[in-house]
Amino acid sequence: MGHDRICLFGPDGSGKSTLAQLLAQYLMRNDHVRISWIRGSHMAASLLARFLALFPSMRGVDNPYYGISIPKNLRPPLWWFLEFISVLPNWFFRFIMPSFYEIVIGERGLLDFLVWVCVTTEPGFLKTLWGGRATLALAIKHCKNVFIIADLKTLIKRKGREPTARTLPRQWVIYNALAKSLNLVSVDASSGTPIQSLIKLIKELNIAKPSH
Repeated sequence: MGHDRICLFGPDGSGKSTLAQLLAQYLMRNDHVRISWIRGSHMAASLLARFLALFPSMRGVDNPYYGISIPKNLRPPLWWFLEFISVLPNWFFRFIMPSFYEIVIGERGLLDFLVWVCVTTEPGFLKTLWGGRATLALAIKHCKNVFIIADLKTLIKRKGREPTARTLPRQWVIYNALAKSLNLVSVDASSGTPIQSLIKLIKELNIAKPSH
């Protein structure tokens, strides 16, 4: 397959992690494969989020992992810019420079990062030239993105007890809207076995059967 980067993009509980593992096992017969991921707040943004969580005035439910809500007057441009510059090193070292691997499979990628920022702040991030649009350009240029989707009831059933469960309806809407606007190929993993979903994924990626 060459030096490919495949990013499985979709809401929590859609089956990305399982499919990434199965796809890696399938491709390892012929190639070196690495599974990687990015989503959420990284590096400087993560450190600042942990610091802000110490202050009662910053606590909230928008960001379920840190227990904070970024005030609206800080989102554009300060917080959005910090999120963007914090994710770039992770993207570079986990996807662009995988030194000893031929194929990188992202169980989450830059498109998932976009949705994360939109869900924890607001969708206006997508319109920023230096943030949302730049992230989109990088994701489309450097990755084969496949939308892994399941219906909302299935997502809630799979992830109903996790910290991000309350964000699933919003995730579902934003993921579907973004996938539709980008005209991404999709794999519906709402039903059937993981192997059946893997077969669909392999077909969408047009991957030849590995030789033994």
